[in-house]
Amino acid sequence: MALLTAVLPIVKHQPFPTTTEYPFDVLYQPVTALICAQQIISAFLVTGQLCQNVFMALLIWFASIRFEMLIEELKTATNAYQLFECIRKHQELLEYGIDISIATRPFAFITICCSTTCTITNFLLLLKEHSLILAMWFIGLSVIGLIEVFMYTWPAEHLIHTVTEVGHAAFEIFEKHYFVKIWKCLQIFIMRNQKPIVITIPCLMPALSFNYFAAYLSTILSYFTTLRVVMVDDEE
Repeated sequence: MALLTAVLPIVKHQPFPTTTEYPFDVLYQPVTALICAQQIISAFLVTGQLCQNVFMALLIWFASIRFEMLIEELKTATNAYQLFECIRKHQELLEYGIDISIATRPFAFITICCSTTCTITNFLLLLKEHSLILAMWFIGLSVIGLIEVFMYTWPAEHLIHTVTEVGHAAFEIFEKHYFVKIWKCLQIFIMRNQKPIVITIPCLMPALSFNYFAAYLSTILSYFTTLRVVMVDDEE
């Protein structure tokens, strides 16, 4: 996408990669070169952010899938050795999940901030009279921003669910075994699952989940409504 943007001026015989209009003359050097470079760099930055978000979401999905595999191993454990092996893997997965949470939360926070600003701005621009194509462009950008946020909340919700399910699977095994040593190990196993792995930043970003995404959409609409009222009052 970024490379396509870079070669558009050559293919379409236009001065810039995009058809952005400027309120001043730009068809002279070095202004033309600077604007062209700025648009190409912006295209690479946007494309890089999209790829980065996909990569972070895949990391969260990978952690969730590893917990699902552990659940299946727990259900098929038939002796103490297999159970202790599952407990060892569980400790490793908890540490891995926490590392994933710490690694992804700054990227998720930046994406949410950018998406919020972009979505509200596009909604406000829709209040003005535009052509149908331009209006569809604004709507498309808003939808893409919301999808990027959902790209984090969906796997984060699934991670919370799978970590909780590991505790449920361990509790079912707890009811089937009568050895005191296994009981003690399973008690520790279940207690470690009382607190699920969440992607959050204290005081800045709540835990990502479907509930958060619903609250996020509500907040976006509230901000938009407030700013729309302010704009209408200023025009009057």
